[in-house]
Amino acid sequence: MRIALTHAYSWPEVRRGAERFLPSLGAALARRGHEVTHFSSAWEPGRETMGGLTTIRLARRVEEQYGHEADFSRRLLPHLARGNFDAVHSLGRRDAVASIRAARLRRGRRTVFTDLGLPLRSYWATVGPSEERAVEKVVKGVDVYSGMSQCAVDHLEREYGRSDGVVVPGGVDTGVFVPAPAREPRPTILFSGAFAEPYKEVALLLEALSLVAEREPEVQLWLSGPGDCGPLLEAASPAARERTRNLGLGEAERQHERNGRAWVTCLPSRFDSFGMVLIEALSCGTPIVTTTQGAPQELVDPGVTGELSEPGDPRGLAGALLRALDLARVSGTTEACRAAAEPFDWDRSLAPLAERLYCGERA
Repeated sequence: MRIALTHAYSWPEVRRGAERFLPSLGAALARRGHEVTHFSSAWEPGRETMGGLTTIRLARRVEEQYGHEADFSRRLLPHLARGNFDAVHSLGRRDAVASIRAARLRRGRRTVFTDLGLPLRSYWATVGPSEERAVEKVVKGVDVYSGMSQCAVDHLEREYGRSDGVVVPGGVDTGVFVPAPAREPRPTILFSGAFAEPYKEVALLLEALSLVAEREPEVQLWLSGPGDCGPLLEAASPAARERTRNLGLGEAERQHERNGRAWVTCLPSRFDSFGMVLIEALSCGTPIVTTTQGAPQELVDPGVTGELSEPGDPRGLAGALLRALDLARVSGTTEACRAAAEPFDWDRSLAPLAERLYCGERA
C-alpha cells in the first residue's frame, strides 16, 4: 500500500506530538512492507529516505502559525494530487482539507484525519472564521475522523454531530521504553511537558509537592520539557523549590531513562486529549497520576497502574501522588504498567489499526 502522512503544526506543544506520532507510525508501517511518504515542513527543506520511510520537508515560508498551515496546505495539494497514494493520513486540519480535495482526483483513495486535540467549537470560534471553515470541511469531508481518546471522539459527536469517530491513540515503542535497572534512591515524581502552559497545572503540582513532603520528606520532583520554569519555582514554597530539579528538554532518544528511573509520572493537566508521556511511563513500568478531567484518565487503572485526583485540588493531588509512590513500592506494579502499555505499541497494535482504516475497515 502507498501511504502519505502529512502535518505542518507549528504550535510547539502540538508540533512535538505530531513529530512523535507520524514518524513513529510511518516507520512501523514501513516495517510492515508499505511504501510511506511523510510530508512536513521546515525552514530548511529537504528529502531523505530511511528504512522504507521517505520524508519530504517543504520549505516553511510563513512565521505565523495559522498562516503557515494554510501556506503548507496550498503547496501540499499538488504533491497529493500527483501522488499515486492509496491513503492519506493527516494531522493538521488545513492539510486534511488539501487531502480531501486531492482525493477527488484519485478514485478509491482513503482520507484519514487524526485530531491531536479536542474538537471544540468554542476554541475555533476564537481563532477565526477561516479556521472554523477548515474544521467544518474536515468534519464533513474526511473518510475517517479519528481522535486520540474516547473523550475526543465524544466531543466530535457532541460538538459537530459526527457519530462515527474512531479512536487512534498515540503509541509507544515498548522495546525502547523499558524499565530502568533501578529507580532513583529517593522517591521521584516526573513531570514531562511544557512548563509554561497554564493548563498543564505545574503550579498546582508544586503546591501538592509541599504536601507530599510532609509524609515523604525525601521526595523530589523532576521537571522535564521546554521552557523556563523559573517563574513557577519563584512562586512556589521553599519546600517545593528545594525538592525540584529542572532537567530541561533532554535528548528524545533518552527520555525512557527518565521515565524508568522515576517512581511516578504525573500529568495534572486539564483538557488534554491523550497523554503520550503517560503511555511512555507505563511502558517503562512507572505508575502514573493524572486528573479526572480530560482524556488522560482513560489510561489509569486506579490502584493498579496509577491514581486519579480531582482537577485543581492540591491536597487531592498530593494524596494521589502518595498512593502512587506507595504503588511503586509494590511487587508486580512494574509488570502491570507494562501490560497496560502493550495495546499502544506501534508495531503490534497501532500500525495494524491504521492499515484497517486505510483499507476501509472499521477499527
